[in-house]
Amino acid sequence: MAAIFFLLIVFAAAAIGWLPESVAVLYFILSIITLFMYGLDKWLALKGKRRINENKLHLLSLIGGWPGATIGQQAFRHKISKQSFRRLYYLTVLINLAAISAFLILKYQLGLIELDFTH
Repeated sequence: MAAIFFLLIVFAAAAIGWLPESVAVLYFILSIITLFMYGLDKWLALKGKRRINENKLHLLSLIGGWPGATIGQQAFRHKISKQSFRRLYYLTVLINLAAISAFLILKYQLGLIELDFTH
């Protein structure tokens, strides 16, 4: 649920001009790709075949696919019990959120975002 809420916030921020529309589209596309990769990795695991490298899953999360990773973990019940993977996954989410937050804060400090809610 948090992943979907985040994507909605990103699309809202793009709609009001706080983020470029391309950023919202990129988050959406990366989330779809990452969700697909989690599903594929789960399928490969069930078939006993060669799996997707965990570093690739983490890289996708880091660059913006973490909402899809969150949904994939829940939908496929995949990568939810391996604590070392989960710790690194949460770190990728934290870094991604810090980066987008820093971008928005910088835009605000440069006067490119107005927070006047009185109108």
